[in-house]
Amino acid sequence: MKKNRGWEYETGGIPDERFIRSKIPMTKEEIRAISLSKLRLGITDKVLDIGAGTGSMSIEAALKVKKGKVFAIEQNLEAVKLIQQNQVLFEIENIEVVYGKAPEALKKIPRVDKIFVGGSHGKIEEIFDWMDSGFLSKGRVVMNFITLENFYQSMMELESRNYHEIEVVEVFISKGKKINHTTMMKGQNPIYIISARKG
Repeated sequence: MKKNRGWEYETGGIPDERFIRSKIPMTKEEIRAISLSKLRLGITDKVLDIGAGTGSMSIEAALKVKKGKVFAIEQNLEAVKLIQQNQVLFEIENIEVVYGKAPEALKKIPRVDKIFVGGSHGKIEEIFDWMDSGFLSKGRVVMNFITLENFYQSMMELESRNYHEIEVVEVFISKGKKINHTTMMKGQNPIYIISARKG
């Protein structure tokens, strides 16, 4: 892999402004940093990013799994193009972008070590069905949600299947915004981060 001109540090949480963006939703840098830590990536891991959006999580994961690979699933064609543009920007060679919807597009994906779910589009149960056979031994999953309904359904799926070390973190992020000569804290949507181990 070439030296990545887009990010010169080993720590996670690349500044959002480094990415090529549009109106496509993106996992923010602080949430990425926490989610990446919960994935516990190894250098040779195979990683699946479901609902990859702009590719911010895929990019950061690919920088960590230098001898592994990231599969980025995305159903929005504009987002697919953004992922590819960011892949070029960061000079990342170990990402395979798959255009399609989960779980149908998952049929193209081999068994993986780690899975990140950033978007489910109401297909949570079907995604879990695939994950039951799509993990390598002792794989990990990290899921991000902003709605209570999706969070609740995912917790029920995790608890009814063979998952262990289930952990939930609710994250509230506020960032300073300059107004004239003062700073106002502007809150972002709270995020539920679920992590668990399979098998």
